[in-house]
Amino acid sequence: ALDIDTPVLTVSQLGELVREGLRTLFGNFLWVDGQVSNLHAARSGHLYFDLVEPSDEPGQAPAAIFNVALWRGARTEVERTLAEAGGLALADDLLIRIRARLEFYTPRGRLQLIMDRIDPGFTLGRLAVERERLLRALAEAGLLDRNSGLPVPEPPLRVGLVTSVGSAAHADFSTELGHSGLAFTVLERDTRVQGERVADDIAEGLRVVASHQPDVIALVRGGGSAADLVAFDAEVVARTIAELGIPVWTGIGHEVDRSIADEVAHTAFKTPTACAAALVERVRAFASLVEGMRSEIVDRARQVIEHSGQRQADLAG
Repeated sequence: ALDIDTPVLTVSQLGELVREGLRTLFGNFLWVDGQVSNLHAARSGHLYFDLVEPSDEPGQAPAAIFNVALWRGARTEVERTLAEAGGLALADDLLIRIRARLEFYTPRGRLQLIMDRIDPGFTLGRLAVERERLLRALAEAGLLDRNSGLPVPEPPLRVGLVTSVGSAAHADFSTELGHSGLAFTVLERDTRVQGERVADDIAEGLRVVASHQPDVIALVRGGGSAADLVAFDAEVVARTIAELGIPVWTGIGHEVDRSIADEVAHTAFKTPTACAAALVERVRAFASLVEGMRSEIVDRARQVIEHSGQRQADLAG
């Protein structure tokens, strides 16, 4: 029998009650902290992503997720705010604090955060804290200087290259080696350097290239915003570089700050071109050394022959 004390509602009426209840409980706006995941832009210019709270245990599903919409009009202001704060940009894995209103979309029965502002200071602070934590952990584990202690084979002609094949960084690096006229062999691994799960892909690329035993591995990427380069501060990339038995040279195109990858690498350069140029210079220096040794051997042999001829002449006289 129908319980007369229990209200009977249509779906739309229930939806409206939920919306009103949320507005009463939370007001118009609230600030929410989380990590960006599954970021994508619609043709309309709106941005959508999941704001997640990662689990305390690595590899586990997030502790909580909210879908976020950033409408095109607000997106322009948010992107400007991030850019002016130091070249930041919304990207997967970025830690952010957003201002949003909690919206219940009745036609879909979906709860969503409608974002309109961002606090760049929160992101910069969290990035700095995470960077220092990771550097301390690597140092305590003896990993910070491990790769830099590896000897570089002479001449380093067999080069592993981890980058996005077809990118400007790939072209700059390859062109510099090609113009040298030296007999480099390049083992390329096409690796994503932007987007979802980039850090894992970079780490996997390093391991794959290392399995072919090159003399040196070059990890290169062109310039980008701080958010674009956040994968090179990832712990999985840092530990992979540190644990490889092959020297890793980085050429990551950011002129101001050094990434964690730069810190743990054997040698760090400002750009892909500079990284390639250093390889060319090292091989030429080796070739010059060999040529000097050859000339010295020839001169010494000539002196010995001349001395021997003189002695024979003296004996014959």
